Amino acid sequence: MSIHENKDNTDNFRSTLAQVVATLALSCLSFSIGFVAVMPTIVIGALRNDTSPLGMSETAASWFGSVMFVMQPMGSGVSAFLQDILGRKTCLMAVNIPNLIAWTIIYFSTSTVHLFMAVIIIGIAMGFLEAPILSYVGEITQPRLRGILTSFSGVFSTIGMMILSSLATVMDWRNLALISMSGPVMALVALAFVPDSPAWLVSKGRVSDAEKAFQWLRGWVRPEDVKHELAAIVNYVKETQSLKIIDNIEYKAVPNKENPVTTNPQGRLQLLMEPRVRKAFQIVFIYFTIMACAALLAMRPYFIEILKDIGSPIRPHIALALCNALQLVGAICGGVLMRILGKRRLSFLSLGLSVFCCLTLGLYLSYRPEFPWIPVALFCLSYFAGPLGIFVIPWILIMELFPLRARGMAGGICGAVAHGLFFTTTKTYYSLVHLVDISGACYFYGAVGVLGLIYLYWDLPETEGVSLEEIERKFGERRNSKQYRSP
Repeated sequence: MSIHENKDNTDNFRSTLAQVVATLALSCLSFSIGFVAVMPTIVIGALRNDTSPLGMSETAASWFGSVMFVMQPMGSGVSAFLQDILGRKTCLMAVNIPNLIAWTIIYFSTSTVHLFMAVIIIGIAMGFLEAPILSYVGEITQPRLRGILTSFSGVFSTIGMMILSSLATVMDWRNLALISMSGPVMALVALAFVPDSPAWLVSKGRVSDAEKAFQWLRGWVRPEDVKHELAAIVNYVKETQSLKIIDNIEYKAVPNKENPVTTNPQGRLQLLMEPRVRKAFQIVFIYFTIMACAALLAMRPYFIEILKDIGSPIRPHIALALCNALQLVGAICGGVLMRILGKRRLSFLSLGLSVFCCLTLGLYLSYRPEFPWIPVALFCLSYFAGPLGIFVIPWILIMELFPLRARGMAGGICGAVAHGLFFTTTKTYYSLVHLVDISGACYFYGAVGVLGLIYLYWDLPETEGVSLEEIERKFGERRNSKQYRSP
C-alpha cells in the first residue's frame, strides 16, 4: 500500500492543524537561523575599516563573511551520522545550546578573535541542523501538505532576517546579539512538545512510539485511526532495511536483525554509491551550485559596503531591511506557488528572475548611468526571487530524492557540499571583483544561472504532491524528468 493512499481518512482539519503546529515549533529554529544569516552583513557593515580592536580589514571581512560556511560542513558531517542514531528531534534540540553560547560571545566580544570564535561555533551548529530539519518536516507531513509546510522553514528564517535587519536601523550590533539569544531559547522550549519522526522511530524498531507520534501528528486521534499509515511505514521500512527490534506484536513479522548495509562503513559507502543515490547527489549538488551563484549569495555579506560604493539613494541599512522584507514576501509566495506550479516550474520562475537580476545589474555597473535606484531595485528583486524557489527547493529535494536508509547520511553530505560552495563563492568574491570588476562578477554569476536553467529543464524531476515512498520507487526507474510526473 502506498503512503499516498490515505485509508485512515485523516485528510481533515485536525490532522492539518497538528502538522502545522509541529512545523511551527520547528520554525522557531528557522527563525533563529534568520538571525544568524543576516548577522555577518550587519557586523561587517559596522566594523569595516573601524580603528578599534574590533575593526575589520578587507581580508578579515572576507573571512568573517565566509568562515561560517566553511565550518558548516563539519557540522553537516557529524549530523549525517548522529541524526540516524539519535533521531531528528534530539539533534534539533541539542543544536540550540552552541547557538546560545555563540550569541553570548558576540555580545561580550572585545576583539575580532571573539567574533571569529562565535561565528565558527554558529557555522558548525548551522551545518548540524540543516539536514535533520528538512528530514523531520518531510517525514511528519502528508504529501498534500509537504510542499507548503516545508516552505515554513524559509518563511520563518526570512522573518528572522527581516526583524534583525530592521532593528539594525535603530540599534547597534551588540544589542542585536543580545536580542538574538531569544531564538535558541524559544526553539528549545517549542521542540520539547512535538513528537519525533515516525519513520525514524520505525527504522529503530520503536513501532509503539511511532504509533503515538502518528496519533499526535494526525490530529491527536485514536490508534485505530492511524493503523493503515503506520502499516504502510512499517512495510516501507521492511522493503528498504531490516529492523533491530520490534516492540509491537502486530508487526512481529518484521525481520529481527541488523541490516549489514547500514551498520558498517563499507556498507554505508556501498549504499551511497547506488545509482539512484548518485543521481540524487548529482541533481542536488548542481542545484546548489546554481543557487549559490544566481542568487548573488557571495555579495550578501558585503551588501552594505556595495551599496555605499555604488551610491545608494537611501541608507544602506534601510535598503537591507527592505530587501529582507521582500525576502519574506518571496518565501510566502513560494510556499503558495509550490503547490500550484510544482517544484520544476517554480524553479524556472525563481531562477529566471535571479538570472535577470544578475545580468541587468552587470549591465548597469558596466555603464553606470545616473539612475541610482536601478541597482537598489535589482537587489530587491534578487532578494525576492531567491526564497521564491531556488533557496528552498534543493533542501527539499534532499529529503525527497534520497531513500530513507540513506537520507541521514546523504543529507549531511549534501549540507557539507552546499556550505563548501557557499564558502567558496563568498570567500572569492573580493578576488573575483579584483580580477573582472564587480560588473564582471555579476555576468559570471548570471552565466552560471543560464547554464543552470538548461540543466534543470532536462534533469529536475517533479516531486510535488507525491509520497516519499512513491518518489523512492519512481526515482530509481526514471531516465529523465519527462518520465517522472505526479500521479
